[in-house]
Amino acid sequence: MTSAYLAATTSVTPGTPPPGQAAAAPSRTLMQTLHGAGHFNDLIAAIKATGLASPFHAAGPHTVFAPNDLAFGKLAEALRADLFKPEGKARLTAILRLHLVPRRVRAAVPGEEPATFKSLQGEDLVMHSAHGPRVNAVCIVQPDVQAANGVIHVIDTVLMPIQGG
Repeated sequence: MTSAYLAATTSVTPGTPPPGQAAAAPSRTLMQTLHGAGHFNDLIAAIKATGLASPFHAAGPHTVFAPNDLAFGKLAEALRADLFKPEGKARLTAILRLHLVPRRVRAAVPGEEPATFKSLQGEDLVMHSAHGPRVNAVCIVQPDVQAANGVIHVIDTVLMPIQGG
């Protein structure tokens, strides 16, 4: 994929302010930011299907590794369909909990040592900058999108839990 394509399909917030102007503090929650972007429809549907909306609205701070619709599109169709059935709710919940960290985590920068932290699922996630910003082996296509109650890192692949997922 080209950089222009990724930028067109992953941009969550407007560009940076002009030189000399400070960025305003974000006023939209994580959920409002995801919803306003227009390319997290599958993630929002998963949040609603599992009833796991509270971290996306709560005071936080929280970090969301947010798979965009292209990331969900990489899942096998049968798996995707199964996750959204009532009997798939526990697995879908585990997947979503893996994408949430109950604190603010900024993206790794080149040369920084990898950082390990726990997801709400209880599994370790490793943020590193080898070959660009990544969480585990997944590419972060847009890092550090600020929201009033946390930060979003847009990822290009859905993370899958090792435990119970």
